[in-house]
Amino acid sequence: MVPSLIMLHIYDKIPSESLIIVKEKLKKLDKVGLAKFILKLPAVKLHDINTVFWVGSVILGVFGVGRFMIGDKLIGALKLTLLIISYILLAISYIMALFPNLNIISIVLMIMGYVGLAIVTIWWGLDIFMITSKAKRANLNRILYLFQS
Repeated sequence: MVPSLIMLHIYDKIPSESLIIVKEKLKKLDKVGLAKFILKLPAVKLHDINTVFWVGSVILGVFGVGRFMIGDKLIGALKLTLLIISYILLAISYIMALFPNLNIISIVLMIMGYVGLAIVTIWWGLDIFMITSKAKRANLNRILYLFQS
């Protein structure tokens, strides 16, 4: 009965194909192991999938917030850095466009800035579709770590 209640709590937070694995691991635990697992579970901060999707990916995903939320700090920082560099390149190109002898450099910088923005936008769109499964896998890894400790 207790493994079923635990599964009810986590079924939407982990990938559906892993539900059987977690349920079998819970059934194999004795009463003491199950009690330890139950005591440790609230301490594990599982990602709220809806918050990660809507806030982290859809609304603020262009800044890499969804990646930061699930622990992919390097990828989130890369996305944010590319966005900032693209805007800086665009700003510099607009300033250089004021000087007639720097028009070629201005155009090159503008193209680079817009290409960077296009890459960030495409990346953002892909992350919208991938972030839910990545968050669920991160939750699964946290739960499986509880079985090891």
